Amino acid sequence: MKNSFLKPDFLNPSEERPNILLVMTDQQRFDSIGAVRSNFNAKTPNMDKLVKRGVTFENAFCTAPVCCPSRATLMTGFHPTRAGVPGNSEAPLNEGLGTIGDRMQACGYETVYHGKSHLKGDLANYGFEVTFENSHDESTRKEASRYWRNRDWITSKRPFFQVVSFLDPHDIYFLDGAATAPKTLPPWANRFDTLKGKPKIQKARQTAWSEERWQYYRKFYAERLERVDRELGELLSELYCSGYGCNTWVIFTADHGDMGGEHGIAFKGPFMYEGVLHVPLIIAPPDNMVGGKFRSFPQGKVFKPSRSGGMASHIDLVPTILDLAGIPADPKLPGKSLVPALKGKPFKGHEAVFSEWTDDMGIRCIRTKNHKYAVYATGEEELYDLKNDPEELENIASRKSARKLREELRQKLKEHLQKEGDSFLLK
Repeated sequence: MKNSFLKPDFLNPSEERPNILLVMTDQQRFDSIGAVRSNFNAKTPNMDKLVKRGVTFENAFCTAPVCCPSRATLMTGFHPTRAGVPGNSEAPLNEGLGTIGDRMQACGYETVYHGKSHLKGDLANYGFEVTFENSHDESTRKEASRYWRNRDWITSKRPFFQVVSFLDPHDIYFLDGAATAPKTLPPWANRFDTLKGKPKIQKARQTAWSEERWQYYRKFYAERLERVDRELGELLSELYCSGYGCNTWVIFTADHGDMGGEHGIAFKGPFMYEGVLHVPLIIAPPDNMVGGKFRSFPQGKVFKPSRSGGMASHIDLVPTILDLAGIPADPKLPGKSLVPALKGKPFKGHEAVFSEWTDDMGIRCIRTKNHKYAVYATGEEELYDLKNDPEELENIASRKSARKLREELRQKLKEHLQKEGDSFLLK
């Protein structure tokens, strides 16, 4: 790739190319941030600050409800099977696709990775020059901060692309085995789902806990959220105090969500419910806190915080990062840049987004604005009317009245899989 750059048109030609910081959490639901919508009563002041000064994509979805395949998408911009990591057993990425590290390094960026990777192979082989692979959030934050502190922002003009990957709230798995908590949160509307007419594997994963036990689960999840929020706050404080805050875009997301007790199910797994697929996605502009005063960016132009309702997918992050860096778009990437939304322009998003699961059994899913269709390797199907049944309680896949809709969505899903080289529906 040739080392040439095209600056985004909203940057002044005299401005340096921006740094880009991608911050990821693990297993964080969309409805876990106070400033957006919280079903856990967690205090998230630092995530809230990002919401208040950035663009929040309210309908962002991951490509897999589990770590490795989702992270493969974030690394390459391709859906998991095409990226070479269809399941959660660590596997090397497919060669020849090029990672975001490869692309950014080739265009002159210093590429940095701190924290959890959960991908097989040396991060150096994925285009990262400075690495600290680690699953202890405090250590991750300290090493990322040390990188900035040891880098002279006055003399070092080479921009950086950096990933900081936190583990929490993934440690929900280490909740007390018998603890309960008082009822302080309303039960989920789908808490007592019988799962009648739904794929059998869901019933096998359902947990018969008391409401007090579920309350403790949500309380513990909130504690893990608050813990990672504190690390995020310290991280961003170090970014600004190091002198890099005034020229660094911050992208915040999670690899996937958590069932949280919806449908009586804990953790993650072979489900295509909103709890595991709907993730936070916030993009905040460079921020210069000088003398306690916020300076607009860039050159007097005011960046307006906003909410975007268009459907976004993790496949959009690589194109967005390239766009922010002024790197020409790659037509081979299936995603689209989210930069128009950052400029205050309408962002319609995707007509449909896709997710997949391969461990234990195969599942492929298509989600549109109002409907979700999933097909299992067993032949079982799910179809939900998200507009009238947002809790995904009633599977209407077998209804005669839904036959036309089911076939339309199945065909769109099949076309997507054929384009991706995924033979799931062709077997």
